[in-house]
Amino acid sequence: MNPSKITLGTIELPSYSATGWSFRGLVDWWGQTADKAEIVERPQGHGAFPARGSLRTSRAISFIANCINGSQAAVESGFDDLSSVGAEGPVLMTVETPAGASWRVVKVESVKPTHHRGGSRYGVLAVDLIAPDPRRYADGAWQQTGPAVQSGGLVWPAVWPLVWPVSGSSGRVTLQNPGRAPSPAVFRLLGPFDSALITCVESGARVGFNRPVPAGSVVEISGRHAVIDGQSDVSRWLQFREWTDVPGGESRTFQFDPVGGTAAFMQGKVDPAWW
Repeated sequence: MNPSKITLGTIELPSYSATGWSFRGLVDWWGQTADKAEIVERPQGHGAFPARGSLRTSRAISFIANCINGSQAAVESGFDDLSSVGAEGPVLMTVETPAGASWRVVKVESVKPTHHRGGSRYGVLAVDLIAPDPRRYADGAWQQTGPAVQSGGLVWPAVWPLVWPVSGSSGRVTLQNPGRAPSPAVFRLLGPFDSALITCVESGARVGFNRPVPAGSVVEISGRHAVIDGQSDVSRWLQFREWTDVPGGESRTFQFDPVGGTAAFMQGKVDPAWW
């Protein structure tokens, strides 16, 4: 693998740069992490007992960051910039390759200088990260629907010239996951409506939101939480909470049923995921 750029929070690190930041030695971005299921050997038979499913451990990621600037003071300022990324919480890490970009949310474990001499304009830092979710994601495409609307149909005998009625709407979106690992569906509910219900057609799993949302406001339901207008946590108004992951290489269809909101819309997406 030959990544062309890493972005950690607000810091961009290309694979090569004559000045500023660059990186080398990216470790554990690809591949599968260890299985957490314990192997229990059969005491009176060959082999082990069958494992119940498979759960994967978190992922330890690391790379080397190089900083080249015009003076020792500039290099040390660069050290301070990179050391501040992720100091107060998880950040987004994106890796770009000729095949495209993929990302994870990571926790910065440490940023340690490994090479820097007094007066030098060159410095090296070892960056160690933990991804609690071991999956690697790419950005999915949003699909949109309004409430289900029945088509009026055309009444016969018809009078020419014909005027066709407005076509109906199923009130559904079909979300595909072209990745190889299961990935959760994400939804945006656009007001106005009094309450709304999202149902997975294949499984019947439901997620509801029981609070009026005015016109112009948006509720995003992601990661088992709900946020309105990108600011306030409104998770306490979620109902049912029957969360659905879309398996790798498959799709799921979701029905949108708002109450008191004929002008409401739902947007949904699945970010493709890989191990």
